[in-house]
Amino acid sequence: MTDKVTVKFKVADNKIETEIGRWCTICKGDDTFVKANGKRKAFHKGGNSSCRAHIRQHYTVYKQRCEDRNIPMSHWAIPRNVWQVMEEEKEAEKQGRLTKKQQQQQLTFETVTGPSEFTRAGVLNAVTKLIAANNEVRH
Repeated sequence: MTDKVTVKFKVADNKIETEIGRWCTICKGDDTFVKANGKRKAFHKGGNSSCRAHIRQHYTVYKQRCEDRNIPMSHWAIPRNVWQVMEEEKEAEKQGRLTKKQQQQQLTFETVTGPSEFTRAGVLNAVTKLIAANNEVRH
């Protein structure tokens, strides 16, 4: 896009209209576009937001020019589908680790069945194993 310029357009009945706006240099330089739509279609009267919305049509050229000149791209000039993919990638990278809920869902728990009824022999066996395994004997 060019800087703001004042342009005079000839309309019907030899009337002249003066407009203030910007040329899209890509559209204006494209002969097939000019033949199909006319030069006036390459002239935009809107503000920055309108110009950036139009630049979405020329995203590949815009991206290349920004990279060549080391200029950050405006998110308004990036097509919505491309912007959405970029946001999803950024979010996935930001959450590179699993959340607590996701970590818990990946844990595997084994169901252990305990004794259904306590017996004197079973309790004696369990206490003996605990004492022997942990060396819990104290005098």
